[in-house]
Amino acid sequence: MWLVLAAPAVGTARAELSIESVQWQAAHPVKGRPQRFEDIGELPAAPPKLGAKLRAMLRLKNRGPKRVEGILLRYSLTARLGPLKGGEEGIWSVPFLIEERRVPKVGANQFFEVPLEPSALLELYLRKTVRAGFWPDELKLQVMLEPHRGAVETISPMESILPVRRLP
Repeated sequence: MWLVLAAPAVGTARAELSIESVQWQAAHPVKGRPQRFEDIGELPAAPPKLGAKLRAMLRLKNRGPKRVEGILLRYSLTARLGPLKGGEEGIWSVPFLIEERRVPKVGANQFFEVPLEPSALLELYLRKTVRAGFWPDELKLQVMLEPHRGAVETISPMESILPVRRLP
């Protein structure tokens, strides 16, 4: 009788997956050495190049008693653009990058770090904006877990803004 009553309780146990944090990181390329990413609070950049490889490190948290599989992250990157000459405050543009990233699984009661690396498309976007006479003063990342029955029950996007400091 005990096993019959316990089985439905185990069947209702579900994962509780969430995005705990987003941390911006940059790596300065050095020939012959592996890239070493460091946390940053702002991105120093000289138009038309960033001078560093940029990524956002997401930290996923599964507070549930069972592992979660087949996770899909959707994210976008938007720039706040101002005139290249300066003097005026920037205006948020539409997202220039909309991507998704698959995560195979996150174990029960575990954290999992996922890197999002927009650098290749970001460099192309920055070259185009410089030619048009603009430069970003901030970058905004918006990320969410795709709703998934039994793993992600609510939609709760996370947003992170990275200031861009223009170097002379």
